[in-house]
Amino acid sequence: MATRILALRPGDDAPVPVGLDALPTLLADPDSVVWVDLLDPGEAERKLLEDVFALHPTSIEDMLADAPTPKFERFENYVYVVWHALVPGWEKTKGFALCDLDVMIGRNYLLTSHNEALPSVEEAFAKAGREPAMLRAGSASCAATIAEVLTERFLPLVERIDREIDALETAIIRNSGPHLLQVIFDLKDMAQRLRRVGFHQREVLNRLSRGTERDAEIVPESARPFFRDAYDNFVRVVDSADGFKETVNSTMDAYLSMQGHKLNEIMKVLTLISTIMLPLTFIAGLYGMNFDPEVSALNMPELKWRYGYLATLVVMGITAVGFVWYFRRKQWL
Repeated sequence: MATRILALRPGDDAPVPVGLDALPTLLADPDSVVWVDLLDPGEAERKLLEDVFALHPTSIEDMLADAPTPKFERFENYVYVVWHALVPGWEKTKGFALCDLDVMIGRNYLLTSHNEALPSVEEAFAKAGREPAMLRAGSASCAATIAEVLTERFLPLVERIDREIDALETAIIRNSGPHLLQVIFDLKDMAQRLRRVGFHQREVLNRLSRGTERDAEIVPESARPFFRDAYDNFVRVVDSADGFKETVNSTMDAYLSMQGHKLNEIMKVLTLISTIMLPLTFIAGLYGMNFDPEVSALNMPELKWRYGYLATLVVMGITAVGFVWYFRRKQWL
């Protein structure tokens, strides 16, 4: 576990890193703003959360566990938000992985907790260290900066899924086969996960961007436009995810149609071959019944004819060619 603390006190010109021992004094000063970032917290940090921050027991349990969906909870002295962020390196993987980002927004502090090093937190933390105005604007302003970066990182994922669906549609038309079935299921799973996360995350951002009179104590009006900007980004994500779901279902229908069409073409060719072979088989079977022409003139006199074999082959060839010509004329072949 790693803990970083950035504090801006009334007499400071710029934020300064501080240790855990200075945290109680800073939190007790309403004019100071503190950002505490916990990386991979565990049971060892429970005392810090209970005694120093005085968090509700349910908030502590939720922070130390994985949340299935993003959420917003309002407590007496702080707002508890859970966002889902993309894990770094998802661009190099086939799908995408998510990580919980727990955010406690207090009146003069921001507490962030995550199990992975997240670019959204790193960028915002570095910006807070460079620009004193960010911390001076309050903890909600810092949280809004995190939200902006976090939501923007979902847009390349939306674009990648869009490209993969376009490539899938082209592949279905050009070379439809069973190998595309897994691709369809993977894209469908990605679209459903993105929609599920996006829907809840959008609602959390909407609550932060609109707020209530009670929320204004923690999230002031000045910070809400920044949350609104992040909310607009996630509206796009959710709308795209809805579209992806419908498009993937359409590609499944197209895949099944192409497979059915391909099967029909195969059955058509086999049927035409069987139709051509049927009279040839009849002729071959007829002359293979071993009649004796010496017993009667009606018993296949052609069996004793010098050119009987050749004539039979010619008749079979003309029959086959005649069927092929007829099928082409009817555009069946």
